[in-house]
Amino acid sequence: MESAPKSVKYHVQVVRLRFDTVIIEVDATDDEEAEQKAIEHAQLISDGDWQLQPFDHDAYRPYAETMVAEDELMESEKVEDALALNETRYLLLKGDCEGGQGDIVLQPWFNTDQPDLLTSDLCKDWIGTLEQLGLTHLSDRLDSLAAGEPPTPSDRILFGTPSPKRQDR
Repeated sequence: MESAPKSVKYHVQVVRLRFDTVIIEVDATDDEEAEQKAIEHAQLISDGDWQLQPFDHDAYRPYAETMVAEDELMESEKVEDALALNETRYLLLKGDCEGGQGDIVLQPWFNTDQPDLLTSDLCKDWIGTLEQLGLTHLSDRLDSLAAGEPPTPSDRILFGTPSPKRQDR
């Protein structure tokens, strides 16, 4: 008879998504210029001018960011110190639920000029998850691009592939 697996105590850091907001007025000739100016200006605004929005229970749920098992802690190590070793960073997929438009909100830590192993792994994981949800067949398209097929305009938007003109340089 098999014995039941031994239960281990885990310490799990759980995160809730909240946003700081501020309203900025800018003069611009189009939406793109207005957005760029607002982002540049926002980086100069002091923390006291931002308003922390409450957690939206109807739209988001908390999730486990990192964890450590009790039996993996060093003898003198504190739980907080072990959890602090976590180097999780975030990219947001922003979606307009009413209009069906969306975008990736890139962050400074995510280098798109010279994609590396981290970028490749993240994108592969995301695409795999989307495929499990039945939302896309993007990995086939990425394989085609990797094999040298010319990028389409939608490939340039989705994957940031250079246009044929830029590839000749």
